[in-house]
Amino acid sequence: MNRELWIDHLRSWKAFLNERISLTEDEGERIKCERQIKTIERVRCGAVLNPSLLSEFISPSTDESEETVCEKFYFDLNDSQKKAVRLSLGENNLSLIQGPPGTGKTQVIAEMCLRLLSMNPGLRILVCSETHVAVNNLLSRIAQYSKGIRIVRIRDKENDEAVDEFSPETIIDSYLEWASESIQNKDAYNIIEQEIKESISNDQRKKNQIEKALALSANIVGMTCNRVAAYDFRDRTEVFDVAIIDEVCKATLPEILSPLVISKKAVLLGDPKQLPPVFCSEEQEIIRSIQNCNLNRFMYIDSLFNECKKASVLDTQYRMSNQIGGMISDLFYNGSLKNGRNEDVEDGLTWITYEPSNDWPISTEELSDRPKIYNDDECRIVADLVKQIISEGNPNATVAVIAPYRAQISSLRKACINSDRVKIDTVDGFQGKESDVVIFSVTRTKGSYRFLADDRRVNVALSRARDKIFIVGNREYSEREPLLKTILKKCRIIEWK
Repeated sequence: MNRELWIDHLRSWKAFLNERISLTEDEGERIKCERQIKTIERVRCGAVLNPSLLSEFISPSTDESEETVCEKFYFDLNDSQKKAVRLSLGENNLSLIQGPPGTGKTQVIAEMCLRLLSMNPGLRILVCSETHVAVNNLLSRIAQYSKGIRIVRIRDKENDEAVDEFSPETIIDSYLEWASESIQNKDAYNIIEQEIKESISNDQRKKNQIEKALALSANIVGMTCNRVAAYDFRDRTEVFDVAIIDEVCKATLPEILSPLVISKKAVLLGDPKQLPPVFCSEEQEIIRSIQNCNLNRFMYIDSLFNECKKASVLDTQYRMSNQIGGMISDLFYNGSLKNGRNEDVEDGLTWITYEPSNDWPISTEELSDRPKIYNDDECRIVADLVKQIISEGNPNATVAVIAPYRAQISSLRKACINSDRVKIDTVDGFQGKESDVVIFSVTRTKGSYRFLADDRRVNVALSRARDKIFIVGNREYSEREPLLKTILKKCRIIEWK
């Protein structure tokens, strides 16, 4: 991308964020937008740690990347994973790794971190993502292999659920436990304990100082991209040697820039064939109101992956059975995705069709400003199917029930049995997760194919499955959409009575 287009794209983002601030009543949303504007301004005036990294991000080099020689690996990696690690360890300012579903991105990142720290134990590594789940998974995988690495997980807010063994609170508790056993003078210990606990509970400034001190002493710091923008790194000693950003294609440009401006080099991992950033209806309205604003149509990071010739591609998936993996490869990756699991599962792809009792969604709902798109017929079928799977199948099997519409998700949660083994959510809620069985509710029997014809959404929905996929949808309606028709041809068909 040339500089002029780049500046224009940043200008569009700033206009969008300013308008979002003026319209929102949510204090958290306003603060997030203000932080992102601050990041954009830093980029526009060149206040970044490594200008060469930013230049590479804007206009990737076409030169051949050099691989670092690396004979031994901590994990058992395939050739494409080894190549990705070697490239990320090189002198490149920017490395791109495309990771299709189930190709072991988390393991590659863990290997990368372990290898970097073995080469230089004093390195500071920032591990971040657009989601809490991805950050927690990454840190857990690294810690599983090496307990000697100092890891700190910085939360976004007080009531985050992402509190684990790496949170500042847990680290402090561990220190106090050690101190109670090590300090002979109990009066001295009591003073230390009281000071620390009072600082954490009563004084936000001191709490922030303790949190920052822990982060500065860590080898690896884990945060969401949005949280990075809130962290106040004022000194060059406080910044990071390497930023590793997972699920980067689902992050917005301001979210990606936040870790880039405080890092010497960066490794970006994602898949432009999975979900992009999602704009809610209010955000879509803002985009439409801004002249020449194309944020929802032009995703810079997708363009970066598609245009950069140096991006490593992880080419072997280990999640899905042969039948499912073959379908995903053929539909979305031009047949290039190999099956590493090499296991056949009987009746792995099933399409359940039925005769609808209504044209879903019903017409009166369609006429409203915000139609609620749901299908009671499919809710009943899915509920019966879930009950059948839970009672007859593997007693430990997990089930993911996925639908493209929130109203259908709400209806499905009411209809299906309540079980820890059953998760019900939209496509967006399942990216980065997996399950033994996936049940996908098409929902519609008439009207728009908007979500159902979206390659990226369908890819994410179906590639969550390890063993079996059940698609519940009216055959007559589905056969009129090319992608759904292709999937239908690969499935055994069951008529639900």
